[in-house]
Amino acid sequence: MSFLGDTYVLYKREMLVFKSKIKTNVIRSITFPLVLILLLGNIGNAVSHAPIAVVDYAGSPAALSFISALQSQHSLSIINITDEGTALSEISKGKAVLAVVILPGFPGMAGRFPSLDLYYTSSQVTDSAVAIQAVESVASSFGAVTARDPAAATSPQPPTSAFLQMPLSGASGSYKDFLIGGILIMVAAFSSVFGGGMSIISDRALGNIKAFLVAPINKNAIVLSRILSGTTQSVFSGLIALAIGVADGATIAMGFTGILWVIVFIVFVALGFSGLTILIASRINKVEVYTIIAQTITLPLWFLSGAFFPISSLPSWIYPLSVVNPLTYAADGIRQVMMTGSFPMGIASFDVGVMVVFSVVMLVLGFRMFKRTI
Repeated sequence: MSFLGDTYVLYKREMLVFKSKIKTNVIRSITFPLVLILLLGNIGNAVSHAPIAVVDYAGSPAALSFISALQSQHSLSIINITDEGTALSEISKGKAVLAVVILPGFPGMAGRFPSLDLYYTSSQVTDSAVAIQAVESVASSFGAVTARDPAAATSPQPPTSAFLQMPLSGASGSYKDFLIGGILIMVAAFSSVFGGGMSIISDRALGNIKAFLVAPINKNAIVLSRILSGTTQSVFSGLIALAIGVADGATIAMGFTGILWVIVFIVFVALGFSGLTILIASRINKVEVYTIIAQTITLPLWFLSGAFFPISSLPSWIYPLSVVNPLTYAADGIRQVMMTGSFPMGIASFDVGVMVVFSVVMLVLGFRMFKRTI
């Protein structure tokens, strides 16, 4: 048979094994996301004390009253900054989610020109959305007009965060929507852990791998079939988790197109972690040891992706680890489509590009390690 034919036969075998345990797999796919969504998703629907940097170029009584009104907002925590460049630097360091620049004459030019400039990044989409809503609500009471800009668009010192910037059109401040992104990448990663890698270890214990190696089939098909079956299981579990989240009140701002984007990111997470688990399983022949090592790698990556909270709240020494964590970009991509009404190509290309590189590297290493050791 051809390489694709061999892969299909072995893939079909893997899916028949998955089907034989369909009840267990469905229960596992439902239980964990259901518990997390019900317990954590309803803690609160809005972020509190989001740090914002305020620059007062007006210095008028009206501007001081405006700042006082912002300080009275439970959802905001005010950081007074002397100049715009420093405020934007605070955003790039993750110390502020929004920069509010009060322009001279505030709010005298209201109705004609903006008297407030708001700068933000997509790296803290939930906090930014809440902060913008709160600031604009207060500004409207003063008759002021706000101008939203990505933080790198017109600033003299653009943020150095690895995240690209985007407008928050249609942005939602729901923590539940934020949480779903983290849960989906967790489901995709762990489904891969219990998919291809576990299958290889089980087949090695039963002697099936030896039988496959002496059979007249393409040996790469053994690995590829595991990767494809693990990816299929991840998409299956991810869609169940997404359905649970939507049923509990989460929203997908991009609608059906957003669902397609979510599947894309789930697939890339699954491919990358399938390659990683093949890499681990090729060196280990005990299920217990494999599970410990796989979870030791996966859990820190999951937490560092900002699964439960914006990465801006991480300590400064941990924040760089989140920037180089591929799961951070998968979570960011899913949150973009769930929490905003648009997904600009620049941001989509960046998030998807990171995941493509991660997936390709892990798959190549997985294939090579399997050939070398098995």
